[in-house]
Amino acid sequence: MPTQYGRIVRSLLIVGLMAFFGVHAFAQDDPCGRNAQTFNLKIKIKDNTPTEVMKGDKNADELHVCRGDTIEWKLQNKRFFLTFADRTPLDSKAKISTNGKITAVVSDSAEREVSYKYGIGIGGGGTLDPMIIVD
Repeated sequence: MPTQYGRIVRSLLIVGLMAFFGVHAFAQDDPCGRNAQTFNLKIKIKDNTPTEVMKGDKNADELHVCRGDTIEWKLQNKRFFLTFADRTPLDSKAKISTNGKITAVVSDSAEREVSYKYGIGIGGGGTLDPMIIVD
């Protein structure tokens, strides 16, 4: 017959295991349960108009990020700009490239599960309107 001490230890063990597996399952479901990452994006253009944002060899016109992530946009030999019409997940609504690059960090106050539409433009050319989604 188990002692009261044995029942208490067994109960604590069961509660601990439930808590561990519950937290572990939650961490797997949370896409931002990871360290901050850097996303290197390249902007494709045609006739002085941005046509696509690429992350490696994949389209990144819809980019999923987490708070604290760094995003770097590159467009070789072209001056370009980013603008956010309303809200922005970054530290400012407008950014202008220097040396063909814009680097920004996703703000800790960026609202999660929101699509932030923004424009990529080239002076004297057209614009592209991709989006950033903060998970």
